[in-house]
Amino acid sequence: MPRRRVLMATVNQWHSPFQVGSHHLARGFAEAGWEVGFVSEPISPWHLLGGNAEEFKDRYHLYRSGGARVVPGKVWAYVPGALFTPHNKPVLNQPWIAEQWSRLTMPNLVGTLRQQGFGEVDVLYCDSVVHQGWLKHIRAGKSVYRIADALSGFAKTTPAIVQLERMVARSVDLVVYAAHSLEGYVKALRPTSMAYLPNAVNYAHFSAATRECPQDYSGIPRPIAVYVGAMDVWFDYRLMDEVLDRLPHVSFVLIGPDELARQRLRPRPNLHLLGRRPYADVPAYLQHADVGLIPFDVVNHAELVNSIHPLKLYEYAACGLPIVATEWEELTHLKSPAQLCRGTEAFSRAIEQALASPPARTALQAYAADHDWSARVSSLLKALGVPAE
Repeated sequence: MPRRRVLMATVNQWHSPFQVGSHHLARGFAEAGWEVGFVSEPISPWHLLGGNAEEFKDRYHLYRSGGARVVPGKVWAYVPGALFTPHNKPVLNQPWIAEQWSRLTMPNLVGTLRQQGFGEVDVLYCDSVVHQGWLKHIRAGKSVYRIADALSGFAKTTPAIVQLERMVARSVDLVVYAAHSLEGYVKALRPTSMAYLPNAVNYAHFSAATRECPQDYSGIPRPIAVYVGAMDVWFDYRLMDEVLDRLPHVSFVLIGPDELARQRLRPRPNLHLLGRRPYADVPAYLQHADVGLIPFDVVNHAELVNSIHPLKLYEYAACGLPIVATEWEELTHLKSPAQLCRGTEAFSRAIEQALASPPARTALQAYAADHDWSARVSSLLKALGVPAE
C-alpha cells in the first residue's frame, strides 16, 4: 500500500524556536506513517532589511538547499523564495501581493512541490492564508484550515489577509480551531464544516528523564520562576514589573525573543533574560525550574489573549512544573492544574503558594499525558473522514 501524503502550508519554518501546533501535527502524521511536506511562509529580499538574522539564516538555508528531509524519509521541509511577499507595509499590503506572490517564486513553488511528490496529496493542511494563491494548484483528497488565533488581533494583519481567510475557510472541507472562544469567529467565516481541535503536548519530549541542569542556571539563585515563549505586546509587562518588585527573593527567567522585554522591563538582580533557546533544550530549563509562568495581558489585548490555548501550559505540566497564569476565557474551560489569577497581588501570592506547596509532580504529568499530539492527529483524521490506517 503506497504511503499516504499530507502537505502542510504553515506560518513557521521547521527550525523555528517556536515549535507550534503545526510542527507537532506534522510529527504526529510522520509517526503514523504519513509522508509530510512542510512549507512555511516565504522569504524575499525585503527580509534582509529587518527581523531576526539567525532565524532568517535558517529560512534562507532551507530555501537555497531546495528543502531538507528533516525527519529522514518522513518530513520534507521547505521555505519558498519570492520577489515580494505579503506584509503590513506600503505596497506589500496590497491584495494582489497576497494572492499572486507564489507566481513570483524562484524556483516555481508548485513545480518544486510536484518534483518532491506533493503535487497530489491525501490531505492538504493550511494554517496560514498567505499560501492561498498556490493551494488551488495542488490536488487533494481532503483539505483543512487550522485557526490557532484570531487574525484580527495581530498588528501585521491587513484587510487583504482578512479577505483571504474568508476565501480559504469557505474553500476547504474542514476548519478546525484551537480555542473554545474562537467558535463564534469561525462561524462568522461560514465554513462548510468546523471542529474544535485544541493544542496539546509532545509528552515524550517534555516528560523524559530529568536532563542535565542548563549551564545558564549555574549563577541564578533559586527558586526559579520561568517563562518560555514569545514576549510580544500581549505579554503583561506591567504585571511582570510589579511581581519582580514584590518577590525579590525569586529569580524570574524569561526565555524567548526578548527585544521588547529589554525595552519594557527595568533591569534588576532577580530578572534574567536568556533570549532564544533551541526547542530540544527547553525541557531542561523547565525541569530545573520551580514554577512556570503564563503572564498574558488580558486587559489590553482581550480579543487575542482570550482565544489563546497555550501549549506551554501542557509543556510545563509534562515537566512536573507548577503553573501560575493570568485568568482568561479559554483557560477557564480547561480544568487544568494551573492557578489562575487576576491582578498583581493574586499572581504574586500564587507564585509563593506554588513554591511553598507545589502540586504532586505525578498529577501534573498525568494531566499532560491526556493531551498528547498523537491523539489530536487521530481526531483530525476522524473529523476529515480519513481512515486512520
